[in-house]
Amino acid sequence: MVKLAARPGICPRFEKLVRSRSLVVGLPYNAPELTIDGVLPVSVFCYSSPSMRTRAAAHVRAMRLVCLISWLGISVAALTSPSLPTLTHVDQVRRLTPEQAKLGYPVRIRGVVTGDVPAPDFFVQDDTAGVYVEGSQSPLFRHVLGERVEVEGITGPGRFAPVIREQNTHVLGKGNLPKAHLYSFSELADGQHDSQWVRVRGTVQSISVDRTSWNEPTLAMNVASGGGQFKVRVPTAKEQDFSSWIDSDVLIEGVCGSLFNSERQLVGVLFYVPRLSFIRIETAAKEVPFAGLLRFSPGQGPRQRVRVRGVVTHQERGSALFLQSRQKGLRVLTAQDTALAPGDIVDVLGFPALGESAPVLEDAVFHRIGHEVPPEPVMLDLTAPWERNDGVLVTTNATLLQRDLRPDGLNLVLQHDDTVFTATLPSGNDPARLLSISPNSEVHVTGVCLVRNGGLWRVPQSFRLLMRSPQDLTVLRAPSWWNLRHTLWLLGITAAVLLIVTAWVVVLGRRLREQMAIIRQKLRRGAMLEERNRIARELHDTLEQELVGITMQLDLAVDCFTQAPHIAQRAMDTARNMSRHSMIAARRSVWDLRCHLLENGDLASALKQVAEALTNRGGVKIDTSVSGTPSQLPAPVEINLLRIGQEALTNAVKHGLAQHVVLELHYGAEKVRLEVSDDGRGFSADDALLASNGHFGLLDMKERAQALGCSLQITSEPGHGTRITVEVPFDWKQPSYADSKAHTYSGS
Repeated sequence: MVKLAARPGICPRFEKLVRSRSLVVGLPYNAPELTIDGVLPVSVFCYSSPSMRTRAAAHVRAMRLVCLISWLGISVAALTSPSLPTLTHVDQVRRLTPEQAKLGYPVRIRGVVTGDVPAPDFFVQDDTAGVYVEGSQSPLFRHVLGERVEVEGITGPGRFAPVIREQNTHVLGKGNLPKAHLYSFSELADGQHDSQWVRVRGTVQSISVDRTSWNEPTLAMNVASGGGQFKVRVPTAKEQDFSSWIDSDVLIEGVCGSLFNSERQLVGVLFYVPRLSFIRIETAAKEVPFAGLLRFSPGQGPRQRVRVRGVVTHQERGSALFLQSRQKGLRVLTAQDTALAPGDIVDVLGFPALGESAPVLEDAVFHRIGHEVPPEPVMLDLTAPWERNDGVLVTTNATLLQRDLRPDGLNLVLQHDDTVFTATLPSGNDPARLLSISPNSEVHVTGVCLVRNGGLWRVPQSFRLLMRSPQDLTVLRAPSWWNLRHTLWLLGITAAVLLIVTAWVVVLGRRLREQMAIIRQKLRRGAMLEERNRIARELHDTLEQELVGITMQLDLAVDCFTQAPHIAQRAMDTARNMSRHSMIAARRSVWDLRCHLLENGDLASALKQVAEALTNRGGVKIDTSVSGTPSQLPAPVEINLLRIGQEALTNAVKHGLAQHVVLELHYGAEKVRLEVSDDGRGFSADDALLASNGHFGLLDMKERAQALGCSLQITSEPGHGTRITVEVPFDWKQPSYADSKAHTYSGS
């Protein structure tokens, strides 16, 4: 005969089939699990029609055979394994190690239920000790505080200490709770009194209703005792204000539980108190005035919670509460979220603590006891000590200097006489109206004054006003239009216009200079063309006539050479003087004209053409090099450098009989340098003096260098060649003596 017991949660249809014997045992994978005689887990099929039961007959016989084989295997295993002794006292269970408790020792103990929450688990204690019992879900037994019961089950390791896993419970009758011994917190803090019915004294630090930890609401308390603290959970059936218990000395009787981590280590103590009647209040917190907080008192004990009473001026829900009583203010720090209105009278319990300038209450709880007319704001008096205004609702007139919108609210910078302070509107209020107020407006502001001290002696240094709503600030007088902001805007616009005009003037000046350069170039070209025409006319009118005269004098000299020698000599002198005069006039006419080489190219290309012409004519090797960044030079500079280079090359080839000549033109950062060196026969200082009297090449180069405002450097020795160097700065200016070359000619 096989006994079937379904797990909890099976549908009612399943129970109906069991009663009508329409149930066939099977082994599918997705059917509800059963327990056979409490030993073998199997599964079932529910066949509701006769045809299905007929088709499943073979499967049923096979399943019965499998069940029989499984039952025989379990029986053999039970006969061959060693039997465990039955434990009959709680202290025997508590002495087991976690490994031993895992073996599942059979347990049958008799004791009193000392805790019936959290269901279905409970605590039971006999004459030896108390233990935690993991209640059975199927079947679900009833556990009542104070009943004497017999519990049958097996041991388990638990998550901190060994436990009993309930299998059956028999109620023996009404019993008596064990006598609780009084312990200090230090004696309970080692975890050795886990699951024991004990008593302990302490001071209530906080109290609230816990609706999440258990299946029913519980009263959650934090209790300080002997330098430590522990938690308390008490089932409560109705909502009730327990704030008056805070800071009260209490005597608690209940089961000492343990809080632990995943490593089976104790991290706290939790008292399971079955009823509120097991908590006895011995003393309550005393009431003190605002001015009596944190004053010296002989024989004052450790930090204690106090009770104050005041009228609400402002509330930051879940954060702070501001009270006022007899023109004194108090800031209360509390996490309680109960909504209050200005004018509500509240009773507050909290711990005095140091504030920024005056004492505050922290970890506070409160309850409303009445309502009256909200207190009127106090006129802010900056001549009195500022700390008197801390926490007080004040009002004053001020000038708005600045507005700053931040994530935590709107911050306003205000000035009253010579004192600058801030007013803050917390987030959650609409700051649009305040943002529309112009700076330098005269305003009337109201708010809770918060003073801040600083330095070694904690002297008040600043304060701010905490506004309750945008209506706490009103405008008394709008500022004049002509303010600093508008002045800066006007100055900015004026500066922008000046910058635009300056930029336009710079652009026009640049264009004007470009046009003037073009005009000067055109004028220079026109002047040069006019000068060429003038020289052509002069050559036709003077030089040609003088050449005709010279020819006539030479003819006369030829005719009279033999018959009248003195006449021929005079004609020769006249022709020579006329030739000199014509040469001077010609030099004066063509001194500043550019040659065709410069008109068709730059200075470097002109020098290269001159060198190529001499190379082709005399078979001399001439190397020309240009270094630096070539740039356009003034016309007089280029023509004179070209003539100096041409004369130097001609002298090296014609007079120096050089085989190799090097011409270098270097464009530097500030000047241009022309250097001609050769390997010819050279000359001495006496030869140079002689050449200056009879030949004009060196003299011509020196005068051209002088016309450029620089000197010609000549280095030469007989048999060691010659080097001629001239340097002209880029900032060369036209000298005032434009015809100096003609006036310095030696033959004039």
